[in-house]
Amino acid sequence: MPSLAVVTAIAALAGCGGSDEKPATAQKPSASVSGNQRSILATVDALQTASRKGDGRKVCADLFTPQLAKSVEAAAKRSCAQEVRRSMFTPDAEISVGRNIDVTGDRGTAVIQEQNGNVSKLSFVKQSDQWRIDRVTPQK
Repeated sequence: MPSLAVVTAIAALAGCGGSDEKPATAQKPSASVSGNQRSILATVDALQTASRKGDGRKVCADLFTPQLAKSVEAAAKRSCAQEVRRSMFTPDAEISVGRNIDVTGDRGTAVIQEQNGNVSKLSFVKQSDQWRIDRVTPQK
């Protein structure tokens, strides 16, 4: 059930990072982030905020595509907001987003990692100038 993977893949996501011991002069400059990539990051940030607040309605109405929300409802046999609230929320949710956010036209992808080490690929679609989560695919 890929639609339920959205709920479980996003639950209790954690940031990850590290430091590079090389001096600053030896590091490669980071590639600049495009406007679309920033907008996708804003959607992921809004997802993290909604998760911390327990706002299932916001997730289903504003961050998921209508198709994904309907798919969650069909699979869970309850409203999307109820399922998301039941399965995903945590007051300390953090989402770590991989460096490669790919955007082609009105579609994009980003890889996220959970606290428990699970990795998922979020697929986005741009609708009315907003990037929405269209699908979550667990990665191995």
